[in-house]
Amino acid sequence: MMNKKQTQRLLSVLAVVAGFVFLILLWWMISAILESQGNHLCPDPWVTFGRLFMMLFGGYETKNTYLAIGWTFLRLLIGFISSFIVASILGIIAGLHRYFEKFMKPIIIFCRTVPTAAVVLILAGIFLNIKGLPSYIPCFLVFLVAFPVIYQAYVDGIHNEDQLIKDAAQLDIGYKSISSVTNVIVPDIAPYILLSIVQSLGLSMKVSIMSEIVTASSESTLGIGSMIAHAKNYELDMVAILAYSLLAIIIIALIDIPLHYIKKKIKK
Repeated sequence: MMNKKQTQRLLSVLAVVAGFVFLILLWWMISAILESQGNHLCPDPWVTFGRLFMMLFGGYETKNTYLAIGWTFLRLLIGFISSFIVASILGIIAGLHRYFEKFMKPIIIFCRTVPTAAVVLILAGIFLNIKGLPSYIPCFLVFLVAFPVIYQAYVDGIHNEDQLIKDAAQLDIGYKSISSVTNVIVPDIAPYILLSIVQSLGLSMKVSIMSEIVTASSESTLGIGSMIAHAKNYELDMVAILAYSLLAIIIIALIDIPLHYIKKKIKK
């Protein structure tokens, strides 16, 4: 017989599965109702899943699908790694120097509150005539989203550092020295840093795909968002739109689910 903990775990899994089944049934019902009224803009889930399978495993769209996934991840990595490097440097400086933290505060507030869709449109206007740059607008959006989260993690981690460790480092090598930063501060605040990565990575992926959709054009480089926009603007292929959207959801879930469990471990 299962103990109480195992029973609760099984019930949790069943509840999640039931939620997925409910969503698919709801999708199927909406599609059937619209189809009965002559509206073909919401294909049923079975057709969509079949199209997605063909996109991934042997259809004529397979090559472009994997290129799109690759380009989306490339933009995500460029934006996220750039953001991490800049946020790490500025976060450490701000954590150690309160006046620099005050200086950075308006910038961080701006990054947290500015509407990302508006930024996409502004960047598209700025980079429109610069060959090659419009395709990398998602990198700027990822930077904008991830930067304040990672920066704040460094600042909070340094502020919450144990006073005994600060005093010991100050006596030994100087708390604000480069040696103290690399050998004492960063290892001690690693949970804060990891948590910020977990919190910002999935959101960065969503923003990246959204900006690909907004900036997509006939000349744009491949990406999941660009493929969604192309299916809408040039083919009005609702099955393809839903299939690529479903692919984006699956990829984001594959990122978010393990990060969710990592987040729980870090918090513990």
